[in-house]
Amino acid sequence: MSHDGPPDTGRILIKGAYVMSQDPGIGNIVGDVLIADGRISAVGAGLHDDQARVIDGARKAVLPGFIDTHRHNWQGALRNLGPAWTYQEYRSTVQIGLGPYFTPEDVHIGNLAADMLSVDSGVTTVRDESHISNSPQHTDAAIEAHWESGIRAVFDHGWPSTDAEEWQFGSSRTHPEDIRRVRGEVLADDSARVTLNAMLRGPELSTLAVARQDIRLARELGLRISMHVGLGEWGTRQRAVRRLADSGLLGSDMTFIHCCTSTDDELKMIAAHGATASVASALEVFMPGLGQPATNRLLAAGIRPSLSVDTETIVSGDMFGVMRAALAYQQLIIAGAAGPMDREPGLPTFDAADLIGFATIEGARACGIDDRTGSLTPGKEADLIMVCLDHTNLLPATDVAASVVAGGHAGNVDLVLVGGRVLKEDGVLTAGEAVFEEAAASRDRLFHAAGLPLPA
Repeated sequence: MSHDGPPDTGRILIKGAYVMSQDPGIGNIVGDVLIADGRISAVGAGLHDDQARVIDGARKAVLPGFIDTHRHNWQGALRNLGPAWTYQEYRSTVQIGLGPYFTPEDVHIGNLAADMLSVDSGVTTVRDESHISNSPQHTDAAIEAHWESGIRAVFDHGWPSTDAEEWQFGSSRTHPEDIRRVRGEVLADDSARVTLNAMLRGPELSTLAVARQDIRLARELGLRISMHVGLGEWGTRQRAVRRLADSGLLGSDMTFIHCCTSTDDELKMIAAHGATASVASALEVFMPGLGQPATNRLLAAGIRPSLSVDTETIVSGDMFGVMRAALAYQQLIIAGAAGPMDREPGLPTFDAADLIGFATIEGARACGIDDRTGSLTPGKEADLIMVCLDHTNLLPATDVAASVVAGGHAGNVDLVLVGGRVLKEDGVLTAGEAVFEEAAASRDRLFHAAGLPLPA
């Protein structure tokens, strides 16, 4: 089932921009990008099209839209509640305390609020890790929000937040069977703007027997898999990646999230099987109890990671902050002030240009959609953003990648296209801002239902 209408047949020609293509055959150029029928038609210098609407790209950077490979969208109306929370405080307040009281409408509002903030800050694809599948209606409401917002979404079907303690950390419950209905009736088309993956708990959050059954189910349905591993001391004890490898379950269809306390050998196992990883660097440096970002250790293992926000209850929902956090933690490694997992000498480093790649093409690879998006390659869908380099905070933009990473924010994002459709132009969202009033009402209702006091 698809809620999209016919493909966007409008033609757009962006002229004279600094193009950061993320395609090694094109590289970074000062030139033009032609969009036709919702796709990148051409990238180069001196392009002309008499039928296209021309957008002036002078003093602007054009790059693929950011791809967030792990965000719990349903929490979009609860953003910025606990920047000083520990992991247990987050679980107790959000998943255990508020999660059971979410109605389908609350999920719809949360997802839509998260999508609109994402688009505003240049995120064109989100992998929605949806552990709010309290009922089929909750699931359908989450998916409907993605169709409504216009973002590209990979919906990762998860487990309920009712009886939350029964679904994690040693759970014997297998993945909800409703994923079969979603696959067969709701998100059957893997070429659509909204597609389906499976968010599985793996042996770290369930048991090896449950993980084996859940993985078999996902592969039977032809779905890619995401899995949280390396979560603080629990991850150290469980060694989920090694157990998967020893059981013959590790595969290239998997994305491993966090990996903070996964060992270097486990990271090499992920690489050897062609699997991918998602680093939620901002959350990992903010939240005590998870461990530190594994970005440099992943590079040492041969994995170029993707990046993710995780939960807006704790960190900002934009990729600029995620990129800066990854870079800040790397500087601690270089200074010898890193966590215990990062004290091996000679860890490889990354720079701002690498971070742009992590946030774009590597995100597409982790989601299994790099044939469609993640780079400005002719033939791919036109998911792109344009960033104003002449804004005060970015001038004089001596190194464009460094300027975007070190100084960029949502206000610098002038244009956002998804599949050639304009979702933000001249720095203004084209639709959806009314949801933020609905989000406040949803938040109030949830706190009241849960018997929790709203912060002063």
